[in-house]
Amino acid sequence: MSETVDGIQSVDSLGVFNEKSWREVCEKMADQAFRGCGLSHHYYVKRFSAEIDNALKTIPAEFHAQAKETAQYFDYASIDEIQETEQSNADNGFCAHGIDDDCCPFGCGDRGG
Repeated sequence: MSETVDGIQSVDSLGVFNEKSWREVCEKMADQAFRGCGLSHHYYVKRFSAEIDNALKTIPAEFHAQAKETAQYFDYASIDEIQETEQSNADNGFCAHGIDDDCCPFGCGDRGG
């Protein structure tokens, strides 16, 4: 059983989780998420976490906790944590990207609330 994510082997042929390789996966996904986040940390976390959740589907469930722990170094958040942040943002007048509507580079303030 050799499990790979984006061509990086995260579980070796003996079924051992490769922490170093998984960190490489996380770094690659963090870089991709950062490039498309519009400098919104919340949007970065949402994008990065979605990519990690998708990548977790390619490795055995027994390694998910360890993989998520490594991903937290790059600000991985669970779906529940993201929803909690989005609710807090909405309650405090911030858009879905975690930015004041009138300042959001994604144009949230232009949509008329």
